[in-house]
Amino acid sequence: MTLQPEDFWSFTEWLLRPGAFLESALLQGIALIVLAIVVGLLVGYMIAAARYGPSEGFYSVARIVREFVREDAPGTSPRRIYALARLAFKEAIRRKVLFVVGLFIVLLMFAGWYLDPKSDDPARLYISFVLTSTNYLLLMLALFISTASLPNDIKNKTIYTIVTKPVRTTEIILGRVLGFVGVGTMMIVPMGIASYFFVTGDLDHVHEIETTSVLSDDTVVGQTTEDRGHRHSFTLDSDGFGATDTQRGHQHAVIREGDAIRVGSAQGMLRARVPVYGEMEFFDRSGRPDEKGINVGYEDRKGGFGSAGLSRLVNAGATGARRIQHGYVEGASLSRAEYTFSDVTPEKYPDGVPIEFTLRAFRSLKGDIITGVQGTLTVQHPTKPIESNPFRFEVKEYQVDDQFIPLEMEGTNITETGTLSLYDDLVDENGHVKIVVRCIDPGQYLGMTQSDLYLKPAENSFAWNLTKGFISIWLQMVLIISFGVMFSTFLNGSVAMLATFICVVLGFSAESIYEARYYQVVGQTMGGGPIESVVRLLRQDAFTTELDVESAPKMIIQGVDSVIMYCLDLIATALPNLPKMMQTAEFVASGFDVLGGLLARHVATTLCYLIMTCIIAYFFLKTREIAA
Repeated sequence: MTLQPEDFWSFTEWLLRPGAFLESALLQGIALIVLAIVVGLLVGYMIAAARYGPSEGFYSVARIVREFVREDAPGTSPRRIYALARLAFKEAIRRKVLFVVGLFIVLLMFAGWYLDPKSDDPARLYISFVLTSTNYLLLMLALFISTASLPNDIKNKTIYTIVTKPVRTTEIILGRVLGFVGVGTMMIVPMGIASYFFVTGDLDHVHEIETTSVLSDDTVVGQTTEDRGHRHSFTLDSDGFGATDTQRGHQHAVIREGDAIRVGSAQGMLRARVPVYGEMEFFDRSGRPDEKGINVGYEDRKGGFGSAGLSRLVNAGATGARRIQHGYVEGASLSRAEYTFSDVTPEKYPDGVPIEFTLRAFRSLKGDIITGVQGTLTVQHPTKPIESNPFRFEVKEYQVDDQFIPLEMEGTNITETGTLSLYDDLVDENGHVKIVVRCIDPGQYLGMTQSDLYLKPAENSFAWNLTKGFISIWLQMVLIISFGVMFSTFLNGSVAMLATFICVVLGFSAESIYEARYYQVVGQTMGGGPIESVVRLLRQDAFTTELDVESAPKMIIQGVDSVIMYCLDLIATALPNLPKMMQTAEFVASGFDVLGGLLARHVATTLCYLIMTCIIAYFFLKTREIAA
């Protein structure tokens, strides 16, 4: 899991962006709501002007705005909202939407046949399955119930029983949204509970003892039987306690009970690590600071602009818009990567500092095909020439490896060698310490990002971490419901469903649109825009060559493409970035605790879009001739 620069921000930094307030989420959210209101008023005026004439249309819109500000918004009653929400809830239940829960249970029953517990990372496979299936099922349900309800009521004239009562338009909108959210909540809770027991039950397994041998100091070593495609070796001390080695992300406790030796259940497979990330700096093969690390020939993708707009793209190569990619250090050279960590204190790490990392290996020659690429970790003082002896490791690609920095270790203090104290010699007075990563095999490279090496002071509950993953799914469901209700106030059911679906697709495609727009702005578009791509397909031209047409048609094609891409970028910027909201599933599946700041951002984003869509829906429903 590779984090991007904005993933390291706290909620306050994301909301206010000290030093760059124009790019802050708060300002962007306010601008988005104001823009939506202005566009809504303009569209409303054009519709009213077409109906009643220019002057009367203006007074009609002004009257609706005045009613919203002076009467409907302040006079909205929570009791009437609850009554309408309860009505929408019952209506959705009558449509037998609860079958989705049964469908999910059936999926879990058959998933046990097809999910491979012998995979390299079975926990990731199972967690990804339950979160992804829940996500898509609930989003489809939200799309269906939110867009069909109000148009059907208007078509069947059952809406008359509501609008003829002393009920405000704001209460109708909020009642529909909250009622449908209540239905989704009632469904996601049992789905989450079933997912937890499915994952924990299917991943739990035990081994039997296959072979044992006793060493001279009464220590017992041996091997377990094979289960789910793997086996463990273990060591049992003279007191009868031990543990197996780590295989596929887990290990087992081993206990002597009388004359028998028992292997416990799997441990460490379902995790919620609380990582502590540091600042990272690369150095090239000559030992000079390098911004990105050595380039081994992989494509330098860009994107991840967020919703700050395109103003940043023209600034000095748009460095703020780049995704973090793996930088590489060369073996047997001065090339290295340095991680500087803060707040390393005896209170936080009383027994030593646990480190976990996931590095990549790039081979420029075959070398030793049996032994993996070798690397070292060295603990250094941030400012003084004091460092420990290297801790060697072998790269385990796409697997989490771990090291432990003890309180005392051998090393060099300026010119003297001897035993170093972690907190007295290597950590400075401000709690900073440096971890240096090197590759020691000539002709080989180690790749890493800022998030690939971290300290692990604690772990949280997996159950709570999985709950946070389902909370993110719930927030996405709220977004879809709010957009569906908004479109259903002025479109019929099928068109409202299509419009909401398009918004979802554009939301999922936001990062790709930002990336394509970036390449277009900097003049590095591969294959051109939509029109140019169609021309290349018809002519069977390669996308890496220049477009072979006359200069005038070429300018027209590229100009139209620029307009299309600019409009798509504006639309994608105005819509919620759903891939970012789905990132919590990646955290849970990778065994990392979902960052509190990240979840808080999703809550704030959902609240902002909920307010915006409800305001737009109010004006559309208020101006609609329901009796027509």
